[in-house]
Amino acid sequence: MARSRPNPWFTGLLALLVAAVMAISLYPAFTTDGPSGLRFVGESAGRKADRHLYFYGGYETVPAWERAYHRLLFGERGAVEQKSIAIYAETLEWFERNPHRVKPWNEQNTRARWLIALAETGQREAFIEGLQTLGTGPEEDVLVATLAHAYGVEGEQLTASELRYGARMVPGGWGRDHLRMRLAERAGDLETAEAFRLALNLRGAEMRERLRWLGITVTVTLALGLILLARARVFTHPPAWRAAVLDDPWPAAQGFAVMVRAALYAILVVVGIGLFQQHYFRPGILSLWITLVAGLPMLWLMRRHLLRPRGMGFVQGFGLTLRGVGLKAFAAVTVMLLAVHWAGNMLISALGWGLGLESHWSQGIHELAMFGSWRNTLLAAINAILWAAIIEEIAFRGLIYVTLRSVMRPWVAILLSAALFSLLHLYSFTAMLAVFWSGVLLAWSFERFRSLLPAMVVHGLGNAVAVSTLVLFYR
Repeated sequence: MARSRPNPWFTGLLALLVAAVMAISLYPAFTTDGPSGLRFVGESAGRKADRHLYFYGGYETVPAWERAYHRLLFGERGAVEQKSIAIYAETLEWFERNPHRVKPWNEQNTRARWLIALAETGQREAFIEGLQTLGTGPEEDVLVATLAHAYGVEGEQLTASELRYGARMVPGGWGRDHLRMRLAERAGDLETAEAFRLALNLRGAEMRERLRWLGITVTVTLALGLILLARARVFTHPPAWRAAVLDDPWPAAQGFAVMVRAALYAILVVVGIGLFQQHYFRPGILSLWITLVAGLPMLWLMRRHLLRPRGMGFVQGFGLTLRGVGLKAFAAVTVMLLAVHWAGNMLISALGWGLGLESHWSQGIHELAMFGSWRNTLLAAINAILWAAIIEEIAFRGLIYVTLRSVMRPWVAILLSAALFSLLHLYSFTAMLAVFWSGVLLAWSFERFRSLLPAMVVHGLGNAVAVSTLVLFYR
């Protein structure tokens, strides 16, 4: 393929095969019922809702300006609490529709958490009605009586040891902490009740502190980017990068042939690794660095068939160097792009929220990072922040964009490559729109600045914020 024109018929057949495999693999994303894409639905729902409820511990002491900031991000406190309760309710409905995927304790744990959230938010009638849904049996009877006693509903009288046993039946988290606090209050043990209250307040304060530092980081980056945008001259006098592939692009047929073969090899790698993965929570490094491993065939194909025949490598071809540019100019371009990128994502998120197009609660959950070991979380973070940024930028802004650009105007190629980028990140409508915006901005930056380096850094930092949010609030 390096010396001669690739066979269009063979390439077409491979493209049809890749398209069929992709359609089959992506079809569940369009038809999945709620949280069906998760492995541990009850546990993931509990973690998500619990952390949202923990956030408001000790909220009475939060200053007005910070409350306004929280309302801007999440809406009113009551709405957040109702969304958390809705997570539990939807999960219970999902359990009823998918009994083959439910363990007995999953439903009981979720139902207990749901009932405690109802009681703590003042929905007493719904709480009393919900007690009747916990089922019958020795353990269920103890749990019902414990919840009824804690929240002042008449029911079977239990001994202190039975009440402690009933509280232990609720999984650890916001629900059990509140249940134990209410039981201590009912027993007149005000010292223990106060200890639980202080622990809940401390947990809420810790989460709000993490949000403040994350917000400060984003705000400083946005402010610095806007200052540089107003004062720097990198847009009118861009740095002296030179991506040789933009000046000497490969023929579209050759680029398309590499795209199809790279996609096919990536599919085979992913399937092969999946077949040999024995345990979800004990994956090997090949599974955790799947983006890098699946992308290596693409890098080999590009070097062999597209770059080396033109006397160039990845550094020269995609402007992956600071030589002749300088760290200062690189930083200015990158920070400006990062600020525009984040500002666009925030605007899309706000518009989606205002139009009621919020993402489903199960989207963005990475169960391996939430429940797995710190080793797995670290390796998965490296994959998202480093390998995904490098491989995806070379694939979408390098291979796909340059191939499209060889047969159409740059702006059309930018939009089409961004559309492909968003289609392979099937989330909610607003999330896909944010991915599309990223694809447009990063392809434009490659065209404008003649280097993939800024796009790689912006991509990696964007993923770093997502990983940080997951680790800081849901780990």
